[in-house]
Amino acid sequence: MSGILGEYLGKLQLDDAPGVASKAAQFFDQLGQRLSGARHGALTQCRPTIAIHLACESLSTEFNEVAARSVSSMSLAAYQACLKEARVLLNIRKHVTLEELDVQFGPPAGIIDCARQLLGEFERTLGASMPAAVRRNMNWADSAYVAGAFFLVCKHFKKRVVAKADLLAVAAVKPAVFSTAVDKLTQFGKATLADIDQGRVAAPKTPGKRRRESQPEPPAAATPTPTPTPRGRRAAAAAAAPVITPPAELDSVSRKRVRRTANASPPGTESVRKAFSTRLQLQTPPAPGAAAAAAAAVQRAATPAETPVARKRGRPRMTAAERAAKAAVTQKAAAAAQQKKAAEKRLRIGMVSMIKDQDYRTTQLYADYQQWKATMLKA
Repeated sequence: MSGILGEYLGKLQLDDAPGVASKAAQFFDQLGQRLSGARHGALTQCRPTIAIHLACESLSTEFNEVAARSVSSMSLAAYQACLKEARVLLNIRKHVTLEELDVQFGPPAGIIDCARQLLGEFERTLGASMPAAVRRNMNWADSAYVAGAFFLVCKHFKKRVVAKADLLAVAAVKPAVFSTAVDKLTQFGKATLADIDQGRVAAPKTPGKRRRESQPEPPAAATPTPTPTPRGRRAAAAAAAPVITPPAELDSVSRKRVRRTANASPPGTESVRKAFSTRLQLQTPPAPGAAAAAAAAVQRAATPAETPVARKRGRPRMTAAERAAKAAVTQKAAAAAQQKKAAEKRLRIGMVSMIKDQDYRTTQLYADYQQWKATMLKA
C-alpha cells in the first residue's frame, strides 16, 4: 500500500477498518493502470479518496463522503462525476435498492412492499421460461428493474412521488433501458398490477395530520360551587374602602341642576354625568374605576364633533372653447420652437461658410477691431 493512500485512510479515520486498506489499494492500483494523460485530471487528483470510497462500498462499510470531498478539495458535482467515471473505468455497477428509493423519495406506506411483490412475481414468471444457466446468471436486482417496479407501482396507485427524470438520475439508468425494463415488468407482473388496479391491494395513504372527531361532551353534574374567598390587592382595597351611604333626598334646586346637566349631555353619557353630579353634591366617594369613566365621558362631551369634509371630485370637463384655446397655445409653442431651431441651424451654416469661404479681414468684426486698436495706440 502506498504512503499517500495510508495518509488518506488516516484522515478519513478508516485505517482501523477491517479489509478496507487492502481493497482500497487494489482499486488504487487498477485506477492507476487505466488513467492516462490529462484526460482524467480531476480523477487523478481525487484518486485515493475514490479508491477508498469504492472499497467501502464493496465491503458495506460506512463512508463519510463529505469528509472525502473536503480532503480532496472538490465540489459535490465534481466528486460525483469522478466517482461515476471511476466506476465506468473499473466496470463497476452500483445497483440501487428499494430501501434507498424509500429513503430518497419517501413514498407512502405500502409502495415499497408492492414494488417488492412485483419484482418477486417478475422473477418467478420470467425465470420459469428461461434455462437454468441463464436464470442463474440473470441479475434480478438490476437498477433498471428496481426503478421500473417503483415507477409502475406509483403509477397504478396514482401517486406522483417523484418525477421520471429524477428517478432515472438516482438509478443511473438510460431512458431506453428503463423503458425496456418497464415493458418487461408490465408483461411478467400482470397479477400484481391487476390486484392494484382492482383494489385488492389497500391503497397507500399519504401521512398527514389526524383530524379529531367531534364527540359530544357529557353534561356536567350540577354541583354547588363554593364562593371563592377574595385574595390579593383587590380584596384588601375592597376591605379598606369606606361604606357608601345611600344619597339623601335632593331639594328642588338640586333636582333642576341635575336635570339640566343630564339634558345638556350628548347621548350615551346621561347616566355617567348624572351619577357624577350627584356624588359631587353629596360629597360621596366614587365606586372603584368610576372616576376614570366619568372623566372620559366629560372629555368626550367637551370635544366638538368633527364635521365631515366633502370629498373633492375630479377636474370638470373642458368646454369646446377651452379645448380650442389650449390647442392654439400648443400649436403656437410648437411653431415658435420650430422657428428657433431653424434659426440656430441657419446661424450654424453661416458660421461654417464664413470660416471656410470668407476672409476674416473683410468682416465687420475685423474692421471694428482695427478701429479699437488705432484708438488705443493714440491714447
